[in-house]
Order: sequence, then C-alpha cells, then structure tokens
Amino acid sequence: MTQITITQWLTTQITPNKGDNMSATQLPLPRYKIVSSKKFYGHYDVLDTHTGNREACGNLRTARATIVALNK
Repeated sequence: MTQITITQWLTTQITPNKGDNMSATQLPLPRYKIVSSKKFYGHYDVLDTHTGNREACGNLRTARATIVALNK
C-alpha cells in the first residue's frame, strides 16, 4: 500500500489531473482570511494572504465585517 502525505492528498483534491474533464481555470485563493490570533486566545485576526500582514479583531463578527470592508 502506498502512503501519501496530507499535502499530497490535498493537492490531488484541489488540482485536476491533465486527463480530467475539469476546466483549466480554478478559483484563486481568497486574499483575506480569518485566522485565530497569535497573541490572544479566543480572538481573531484578518490575514492578508498576499502580504502576510495581520489585522487584529476582537471577535468573529468584527473579523467578518473587516473582510467585507476590505473586499470593497
């Protein structure tokens, strides 16, 4: 039995093989993501995936509102 890593499995689930009938275009990763804070337990940050900058937010509701504002 061949063992693969989690990264290899996820890659095969996301990207189509050349023989698949899936479209060649894929949805890009979202620019802003909600991640848990590195400093405070139970708080959230908005991560800019292009630059790596984090914007601190007090709760999940604030983080979601921040993402909506940044995407406009």
